[in-house]
Amino acid sequence: MEIHTNIQNPFWAIITVLAVISATTYVVYFLKKSKQLYSAPQRLILSIIKFIYTLLLAFLILSPLVEMVKTLTEKPTLVIAVDNSSSVSGDESTVQFIRSFIGDIKNETGNKYDIETILFGEQPIKSDTIDFSFLRSNYAAFFRDAEKRYYNRNIGAYIMIGDGIYNDGPNPAQTLAGINAPVFTLGIGDTIPKTDQTIIDVAHNPNVFLGNSFPVEVEAGFTEFPHNTTQISLYLAGKLVKSEQINIPQSNYYYRNTYFLDADNAGLQNVTIVLSPAQEEENSDNNRRSFTIEVHDNKKRVLMLSEGPHPDIGALTETLEKQANYNVTSAHIAQFNKNIDDFDLVVLNQLPSRATQNMAVFDSLKKSSTPLLVIVGQRTSIAALNNLNIGLKMKPGLQTQESSAYFNEDFSLFSLPSKIKTVEEIYPPLITRYTDSELDGSYSLVAHQKIKGIEMNYPLIASGENNERKAAIIFGEGIWRWRLREFQYFNNQDAFNHLFVNLFNYLSLEDKQEQFKISYERIVSETAQVEIKAQVFNEVFEPVTNAEVSLTLSDSTGNEFDYIFDSRSTGYSLNLGFLPPGNYEFVSSVTLGDNDFSKSGRFSVQEVNIEQQNILANFNILNNIANKTGAQFFTSDNSKQLIELVNTSSKIKPHIYKEKSIHEIIDWKIYALVLLMLMSLEWFLRKFWGGY
Repeated sequence: MEIHTNIQNPFWAIITVLAVISATTYVVYFLKKSKQLYSAPQRLILSIIKFIYTLLLAFLILSPLVEMVKTLTEKPTLVIAVDNSSSVSGDESTVQFIRSFIGDIKNETGNKYDIETILFGEQPIKSDTIDFSFLRSNYAAFFRDAEKRYYNRNIGAYIMIGDGIYNDGPNPAQTLAGINAPVFTLGIGDTIPKTDQTIIDVAHNPNVFLGNSFPVEVEAGFTEFPHNTTQISLYLAGKLVKSEQINIPQSNYYYRNTYFLDADNAGLQNVTIVLSPAQEEENSDNNRRSFTIEVHDNKKRVLMLSEGPHPDIGALTETLEKQANYNVTSAHIAQFNKNIDDFDLVVLNQLPSRATQNMAVFDSLKKSSTPLLVIVGQRTSIAALNNLNIGLKMKPGLQTQESSAYFNEDFSLFSLPSKIKTVEEIYPPLITRYTDSELDGSYSLVAHQKIKGIEMNYPLIASGENNERKAAIIFGEGIWRWRLREFQYFNNQDAFNHLFVNLFNYLSLEDKQEQFKISYERIVSETAQVEIKAQVFNEVFEPVTNAEVSLTLSDSTGNEFDYIFDSRSTGYSLNLGFLPPGNYEFVSSVTLGDNDFSKSGRFSVQEVNIEQQNILANFNILNNIANKTGAQFFTSDNSKQLIELVNTSSKIKPHIYKEKSIHEIIDWKIYALVLLMLMSLEWFLRKFWGGY
């Protein structure tokens, strides 16, 4: 520790202070009168005491600030990242090897490093409990998390243990930009192909229309397969609806075919596809794939109006066209001549504009109760939009700004995607108008605007019911970039599709005035938590948030579970957590005054068997990760060399830095205590030896 003061010219200051104190002490104890009162030893003791405390007092007069400098050493952190997905576990010897390796590296390097273990699969977590229970492998999610978790930390190195199989997120080798330490990789698993047949992928529409045939595209792969044929069977709602023989012309073969099934019953229907297992297969779990569809008994007609092609309209149209219960019509506003009431929902893209604000279609919209979605853009005429009477008043202004999305977790009119907070971080900002907006109280905010990183109370997406018409407003253009960016990061657009399908469902579905409403997802993956939301209204349809809303959940075996909803500012919410795959039914009820209300529903939790679809280790991915970060790839055969390399590396060093703190001596209690003790001691000795 170093100590510095702020006293200028300390040498001359000390000489002067010592001279004054010495003179004072001499006058007090070495003049004639003091010689008569005290003996020579007594005068020496008293003079020393007085000299010390006078020196301490004089030092205070200089009002010194003392700067204390501590030298601190931060050991490098060694992060051990383990792929905790089920494809890694293999047999018990594999599990024991990984646990033994982690134990060895902690024993041999523990004094040199701070060691942390991160398990990753769907999402990374800090834990030492390795159980290989995760249902997906997302290597890229680990690197994104590490970039944030270890920001400004002294990371010496990463050791990534896994089989290199990723089935969620982008290629991990393309997500290493924020990793500033070497990533040593340790490959686990079997890279030798074995006899296997697997359903690689199944493409299907989760929503189909009653009475229609719907396609199911099946992709299958055969590896070192010794037979010329196998049998494929498709089951709908537990009944065998199609079965045929597949010819396999060679031992390694790729197969793809589309099967058409009939949607004869409305509601949730389970579909299962099975390849008959062969005796030589070690892994038959990947011979089966199940999913759930929802069969709808009516279609909703959506009209997209704009002044011409626009990528926002394209993104919404592509999302809706994947839903069997929507029929989308796109039209140029100048050429539209149909009846607005023939549609269940109208989308106005940057309309009315300055060029189209006087068209008859807007007069029809004012008189109609057809639900409306308005996208406000740079071409929108604010004055004409205010005249549509949808509960919105905006101040005119042409200036624009960039506004990112900050989603409202308490929103309850429909459910938001479970990973909405994850995607909002990567969604690009929308181009919004730089002006004030006033919404009718019937609207709820789906998302607020975040401007330059600051969360504002300005609306970005709002929905509600105004004058007996449902409406939603998107206060910016550029949502097509959300869909594109999500695909770049996650290789899918699940959150975007989920958000806007639910918004369109809310707007287009007829909503009776009911005092008790329930909203939930009817098809849920087993890797997502099941959430159910509720709203309660009194007789004048004001929201009530102090009632007790209960729910009884039944699984397919008849077991029942009771729950109570949590009250929120805008309604009620119940998180059922992660549920096993299967079909569930529930009855929810609430008592309001003398009236009892109840709602029932059904939903399906889909099995995720993606980890067993491919169990052949991919060491190329691990090798690429190591090479791109300046590290090396190892296997279980040379894992001891990895431990030795990390333990003896001269490139991994502790960070040494200094921490400064400034203090005023007068604030030190010990300083005042010493002064008091010395002055008291002098007084006591003078009295004890007969002085005054």
